[in-house]
Amino acid sequence: MLNRPNKKNNVLVFYDTWCPICTKSMKTLARLDCFRRLQYESTRNKAVLNEYSLNYEKLEKRMHTIRLKDGKIEEGIDSIFRIVKQIPLLWIAVPFLQLSIWIGVGSKIYDWLASKRKILPVGGCEGDFCRLPDRS
Repeated sequence: MLNRPNKKNNVLVFYDTWCPICTKSMKTLARLDCFRRLQYESTRNKAVLNEYSLNYEKLEKRMHTIRLKDGKIEEGIDSIFRIVKQIPLLWIAVPFLQLSIWIGVGSKIYDWLASKRKILPVGGCEGDFCRLPDRS
């Protein structure tokens, strides 16, 4: 069954569940997301990728987000920026991320970090993907 957006969610976050750093980061975000503005989906869930017409090759290189109110798709540093704006505890990073985007280094740093991630398919997941536990 697909992890459907609810009225509280503002942003759908696609992340690589085979990347331990990505999974740990999403779990941390889920704990910080006190208003439940984010929802998480695996880039390994082909049914969801098809549902939102997302390109798997692009998702392998950069995290993607979809703003649910209008369907706007963002990727890479713009996704990080969108996520940080949803979580009040992270608002301190907003000006720094905005500046990095404006001067053009944000995407370069994001792409460099993303290229260094490790992919480790692990057992114990549902098919080809793992979901974060629902905290509702």
